[in-house]
Amino acid sequence: MNTAHILVVEDDESLRRVTQAQLERAGYESSSAVDSEQALELLRRQPHDLVITDLNLPDGSGMELLKQVRQEFPETTVVIVTGYGTIETAVEAIKAGAYDYLTKPVHPDELRALVARILDHRNLIEEVRVLRSTVDRKYGFESIIGHSAALLQMLDSATSEP
Repeated sequence: MNTAHILVVEDDESLRRVTQAQLERAGYESSSAVDSEQALELLRRQPHDLVITDLNLPDGSGMELLKQVRQEFPETTVVIVTGYGTIETAVEAIKAGAYDYLTKPVHPDELRALVARILDHRNLIEEVRVLRSTVDRKYGFESIIGHSAALLQMLDSATSEP
């Protein structure tokens, strides 16, 4: 089973349940919320890897939720879904930090492929972060062995700000 936690934010109960069932069938853990307030409560209680939110929510817009999630949970990926998609709102969503922007109805295969792509991207970012950290530890200034005055002076000048 995949360990990704996905939050579905959708006020239409049947669509919310269908989306959640599709994700669970694909092996993901999912939770759901009917509005922004409930979504933020869930995110504060448990981190989620991905938020899939409707653009139109009862207590605001998915765009506002996107901005709040990006601010409070920068590691969480957000996808906006809407039944009333326009190029302008798609561009606005991407500029605000959404990973993608989909129009309803979302086909189950499209949803699975998108989630897999997002999680692969997140895994690659994490791998790069770990590799950079390992390389920095192994080859950084801290690993240089030597205590000569000349070497210490050179290291001080290399690490001090101009």
